[in-house]
Amino acid sequence: MLNDKFRKAGLYRFAYQETAWYQSIRQETLQSKLGLMRNSLIVCALISSFLIGLAIFKNTWSYIPPYAIGFVLSVVALGFLLRCKRAKGLTPFALIAPFFVLVSCLYLPGSYNLSRLFLVLYPFFALRLRGAAKGSIWFAAYLAFFCLLFALSSLEVLPLWSIVTPVPNLLGQIVSSLLAFGFALSAELRHEKMIDRLSDRFVYNETTGLPGKDVLAHSIDKDSHYIFAIIKIENFSDLVALFGFEFSDTISQFASRKLLKYEKRFHYKAYHLKYNEYGLLIDRPHPSDVVDAAQYLGEIVKALEIESLPWERDRINLVYRVGGATVSPGDEASPFTKADVALKKAERSRTAIMIFDSDNTEKENAYDCVIKFSELVANRENDSFLPVFQPIFTGDGNSIAWYEALLRVRRNDGTYSSIYPYLDVARSTGFYHHLTDFMLRKTADAIVVYDIDVSINISIHDIVRPQFILLIDEVYAKIRDKRGRIIFELLESDELVELDKCMWFIDYVARYGFKIAIDDFGSGYSNYGTLINLPVDIVKIDGSLIKKINRDESAKILVEGIVSFCGKSNKKTVAEFVEDREVLDSLQSMKIDFLQGYYLSRPGTFSDSENPNASEATLSAHRSPSIAEETIPPA
Repeated sequence: MLNDKFRKAGLYRFAYQETAWYQSIRQETLQSKLGLMRNSLIVCALISSFLIGLAIFKNTWSYIPPYAIGFVLSVVALGFLLRCKRAKGLTPFALIAPFFVLVSCLYLPGSYNLSRLFLVLYPFFALRLRGAAKGSIWFAAYLAFFCLLFALSSLEVLPLWSIVTPVPNLLGQIVSSLLAFGFALSAELRHEKMIDRLSDRFVYNETTGLPGKDVLAHSIDKDSHYIFAIIKIENFSDLVALFGFEFSDTISQFASRKLLKYEKRFHYKAYHLKYNEYGLLIDRPHPSDVVDAAQYLGEIVKALEIESLPWERDRINLVYRVGGATVSPGDEASPFTKADVALKKAERSRTAIMIFDSDNTEKENAYDCVIKFSELVANRENDSFLPVFQPIFTGDGNSIAWYEALLRVRRNDGTYSSIYPYLDVARSTGFYHHLTDFMLRKTADAIVVYDIDVSINISIHDIVRPQFILLIDEVYAKIRDKRGRIIFELLESDELVELDKCMWFIDYVARYGFKIAIDDFGSGYSNYGTLINLPVDIVKIDGSLIKKINRDESAKILVEGIVSFCGKSNKKTVAEFVEDREVLDSLQSMKIDFLQGYYLSRPGTFSDSENPNASEATLSAHRSPSIAEETIPPA
């Protein structure tokens, strides 16, 4: 049934027998068939027992041997089935056995009634074991065989049944059997229709009608040449955000119709992988190189781009990005992995089409991400994250105003690294909030022990997270009796356009005496509107500007402008990346408020024997003796 169904749909290579959903249905069907045969044998054994008892009661001892044989055969067969886990070879045998039983009824006294019982039950048995189509054929054969035996018995060619039945009674029995067949057929058709609908749910995407990822995975012939591509609708999320969530189905349906339209023209089969990604499996009669695959996929994309999506009186153009891979017999690497790597490379390089070219760079990047994630997990499980603290000095460079808490990650080789190379992996895997929560708790511990001000980095994602706000309440309860307070450093980026959320957070933490700093101000997204709209206390100027103030006049002018603006708006400024004496002198001449950098002090852990506040009067060569300098190089 399913084989014909999928072939008609063009899924010639779909090995549905290997899918998990089919294996589940097959297992359930197997258990149902075995159960039916076992129950039938139990009924046969019970009937044989009843007939034996009846023969004994009526003293008809000649009936006992055949009934006993039937009982023994039923029990033996039942014992075999109870141990059997396969029904493939048993099904034909179970369907043929009633034919022999029908013949044996000719020789058993009073067995005609037993043959009539088999005639009524056989359609249920045949249809359940072989399905509607083949089961109907088996029942027709059984009914014809019964009529043939009756005719031959009436003509005395075969032994007579002990009970002579008139033709009208025979017709009544046949009608009863046909009625039983009708009921059984109706039930089996409903069952098969249910299986058909269930398979559609597993095979086809409900919105687009295209076969899904599981179908594609079981349609790849490893002995053929083909091109596999992932087509992504690049502007899908933007369109949904603009026109509403309901518009997502409209986009998906439009894209799927276009892909189906060109299937025959470009000799591919389209699949729906996820909401904005589609897979194309393109048969090729010969091996394809990177150039050939790119040109072929380019023609497909051009055809797709010809038509735009109608929307009211306008039309919307969908932007497609493609990652592809050429696959030949014997290739061990997954085409999914190859195409996905190519797609990610296309996104990073902002190109429309990219073909996997066996360059190991992308693969190494993916492997590096896996390693980094495993190291993050290991640090969490082993509690091996290390908080370090870097002093922020006053403008004269002679005293420490506060400390910035920084996180270090223990690598697999035992060394420690800055957290920054791990941030992208942490954000993409949902691990980021573990890092922020850890640092907030360690910051509170430092304040409890040393009664100092400490700053930590947070993001807009932390601000909108209820658990983080509850943790702030918990931390405040822990340090409320201390003079030291927390300074939250927000990264200056386009995220800060969510002014309502930022304003709420600033007002909330201000109740506890906590301050807000803007980190990396002067980087790519910076604008003075942020400083005007948000009541921040501190502005940390991006280190890339600080490092260039003595060799780039534009950078120097920009830093001077930031310092002047912040001074007039009652905001304190911090210069990051103070790495030499010349930079320090230039910054001091600008009257910057605070300084931070390796020339003054590297990050490190607090010494157990010293109070960090004691170092303010005993600094030597702009180095802080109050922290044990970390021995690892900065990331």
